[in-house]
Amino acid sequence: MNRSWDFPFWIGNFTEVLSPESSFIAQIGNSLVITAGTVLLCLILGALSGYALSRLSPSKWLTIPALVLAAFLPLVPPMTLVPGLYLTMGSLGLLGSNLGLIFINTLFNLPFAVLLLRSFFSQIPEELREAALVDGASEARAFFSVALPLVRPGLASVGIYVAIMAWNEFLFGLTMTSGGPSAPLTVGIASLVQPFDVTWGEMAAAGTIAAVPIVVLAIVANRYIVTGMTAGAVKG
Repeated sequence: MNRSWDFPFWIGNFTEVLSPESSFIAQIGNSLVITAGTVLLCLILGALSGYALSRLSPSKWLTIPALVLAAFLPLVPPMTLVPGLYLTMGSLGLLGSNLGLIFINTLFNLPFAVLLLRSFFSQIPEELREAALVDGASEARAFFSVALPLVRPGLASVGIYVAIMAWNEFLFGLTMTSGGPSAPLTVGIASLVQPFDVTWGEMAAAGTIAAVPIVVLAIVANRYIVTGMTAGAVKG
């Protein structure tokens, strides 16, 4: 063992991970597609549902079961849902596809998106919506032209949170894909642990590459993260 503190600069592990023979680049692409698709679906469905819960006063027979399900789902260990989801994805022909992982990630992140966006829509004065309706705007026009632009910080907060969760998701990426080029990035990093060899250098290089997008996103959007975490904390 070398006892000196001389660590020469070397990027051999990065070139090994990013070599054309490696599946790492394809796995990065899969994670980007899964993250972007999950964020897009959560923002669309979350904004529509949050606005409806906040402004349209839907019937209790519809809202209470939905809120109970939204509160209960995060409490369920995801491992217990793997068999059922595996059979469902198989019957739909979505096993091993990015689309299937997008649906699963959306399922688990959508309750948080709905509840957080509902709190943002509730902070908008009701008079703005009423004024738009009095001026002849439809409910859809009031949503897209009045309410939605005012909750951009909320949309950013939800998008950042969902992106981090989808980017770091591992369990369903492992169980719903066959590994290799079809797997997301987190599964690719775990596959570097072999039965008779652990490639520590390549694991460190892959982990560093995987952490860069999330670190950059957190630094750039730090203001929106704080806004989202404190939404609804102060009233009056």
